[in-house]
Amino acid sequence: MIGRRRNTRGEVPSWSIAFRPPDDTHAFQARVPTNAEGMWFDGSFEVIVSWNGASPVARARATARIQREVIRVATEVGARYCLGDRGTAEAEIACAVSDKQGFRDDAVRDVAVSVTLAADKDDLAIERERERVGPRNEVHKAIHRVRMQRVDELRRDVLSDPEVARVWWYEQNPEMLYEIEKAGEALDAMATTAEGATPAVGTGEGKADPILEAFVGGLDEEEKEAVLTRLTRMLEGLGRPDLAERLRQHWSPSPPG
Repeated sequence: MIGRRRNTRGEVPSWSIAFRPPDDTHAFQARVPTNAEGMWFDGSFEVIVSWNGASPVARARATARIQREVIRVATEVGARYCLGDRGTAEAEIACAVSDKQGFRDDAVRDVAVSVTLAADKDDLAIERERERVGPRNEVHKAIHRVRMQRVDELRRDVLSDPEVARVWWYEQNPEMLYEIEKAGEALDAMATTAEGATPAVGTGEGKADPILEAFVGGLDEEEKEAVLTRLTRMLEGLGRPDLAERLRQHWSPSPPG
């Protein structure tokens, strides 16, 4: 009596293993970016593919797709690490590749990938120098900002008032009172307005101011005085009597009437 044949649909007979194509080992190299521009890992990859049975063309196509996907994952993960984190980057890339499900298709039964990253010695030296110098540069920048804040304070609170400037100098140098006259002249040369801008310096006798000459250089003396008078009135009308007075003191050959 012939017994009923057991339904084995969906199961892979053990004897069919002998007819499977052998595993393929595919090795390739690719540069993997780091988180520093211009710095790269030299990546060496080895892919072992187990096949379910496919034609050589299908296997070649699947191998190329797997290689492309491995490089894409390595690029994405490697860009988060610097050259000095080579070991961590290797482990993270290997984990990301092993978790990837896109390698599977009808022809592929299993995929194993190994990753080895290397770094150029010169690039490593540059990376270490960058890591060492970077924090120092930030410290130097912070110190410079503090110094410039001090300069701004001196210009605003000290040098804007001649009397305050002299008192400040004497407070800094109490034993040099005999130098107060010379110090005062030097402080006047550095004098600033209350807003921190350098005030206009009067021109010496017989010397023309270049800024004023740019406006009135081609005019007669009578015309110059008329123009200066109008400028003075305009400044007063704009609510800047301080600028009008500065114009009278430093630039007018005679006070405008």
